[in-house]
Amino acid sequence: MTPPLDPRQTGTTWWEDEGRRIAGQLREISAVLIVGSNAEHSARVALAIAQVESEHRHVALGDLTGEAAPLYAVAGGEDAFGLSDCLRQGLPLNDIARPAPDRDSLFILPAGSPPVACEEILAHERWPRLVNGFAKVGAFLMLVVPADAPGLAALAAATGGTVLVDVPPSFARGLKVLATITSPEPARDALRAPADRGRQRAALMVIATLLAIVAVGWFARSSISSIYRAAIAKRSMPQAAAGTAAVPAPAAPATVIPPADTVRLTDPVNPADTSSTAPFAVEVMAANTLAGANSFLADNGEGTSQNGATVSPVTVGGSTSVWYKVIIGASHDRAGADSLLGAMRRERLVRSGEGRVVKVPYALVLVDNIERTQAMSLHESWRKRGFNPYLLVQHDGSVRLFAGAFETPAQAAPLASALRAAGVAPVLAFRTGRTY
Repeated sequence: MTPPLDPRQTGTTWWEDEGRRIAGQLREISAVLIVGSNAEHSARVALAIAQVESEHRHVALGDLTGEAAPLYAVAGGEDAFGLSDCLRQGLPLNDIARPAPDRDSLFILPAGSPPVACEEILAHERWPRLVNGFAKVGAFLMLVVPADAPGLAALAAATGGTVLVDVPPSFARGLKVLATITSPEPARDALRAPADRGRQRAALMVIATLLAIVAVGWFARSSISSIYRAAIAKRSMPQAAAGTAAVPAPAAPATVIPPADTVRLTDPVNPADTSSTAPFAVEVMAANTLAGANSFLADNGEGTSQNGATVSPVTVGGSTSVWYKVIIGASHDRAGADSLLGAMRRERLVRSGEGRVVKVPYALVLVDNIERTQAMSLHESWRKRGFNPYLLVQHDGSVRLFAGAFETPAQAAPLASALRAAGVAPVLAFRTGRTY
């Protein structure tokens, strides 16, 4: 057997090679901890495993050290919301997930606001739900954790096991160890990081957090626009004629069910349309009941029916409470939405000082490629069933029927749940086109 190479001669390649070597042993695991005494080495092992596994399934790789620099080299800096913020504030993981630039199926979950490697975070009661969510969708959650972090045993118990990266055997007591990586003997001294490194890093993160906290919602990319048509076709009955779309009568929407507690991995199906999105709109109001939101549209139907009016059910923070936002308009630039808001105020659809311009680039597609002669009847049939659809004319003259308008893909989950309950597969897309 060929002895392992000295990492002082091969840089960090040895750690990555070891990660690739053991990746296959984790194929049936839904969540694993990468536990080590050196955050950089652990992160390199974890990144190599994640890259291999992302060829087979979606992978989310999280930092619970605050020092896993190789992860941030792949997907951006550290000055953002992260895992600690998700757990403390009840945010969905999708709000922090960053896609790796070279692959659609790998996401990085940054550490977040310090302290991170503490019992409050590692022993948080939400971890079992997160792990269960990944298991349900066949995805893989990986977390890089310091070997001496308080709460490690509790977090390990919620996952499928641990991979130990150059830590003494004593750390294995009470843990389910799936694999062990031990560095070559000449490299032992290189594993000793300065004692104050963590404190310095934490201080920098505090400063960065106070200066700018960025909530990031990322989405992966699809490769071909034909996916868009295929996804829509699954939810439409055979077309009566070319260029038309017949729709099965959806059932009345059921009570909205909160989404599974995991990273949302569904991609927008029309990534090629990003240059023609119409993301800007006016948020007129937010009601705590669907009836309250619908009443505004009913009272002001003539002034909103041709302006892309819809109701977007969204959860607030990490709670299960749903608020129903009335969103009107679809503009390619902010000036168009500002103009619409001004007109609505002049027409007294909204009071002076009320309403605000929002950027909502995502929506759920109900029907695509509609002939204009059929558009209004389809719109009316979906409206009667409570989905508050709206029509946008596409560049080729066809019409697309949307529902909802959302700032992030995660916000679409409540409406997607209602569509699923009605027997309709939700299709996430970028909002494109102009108002009807």
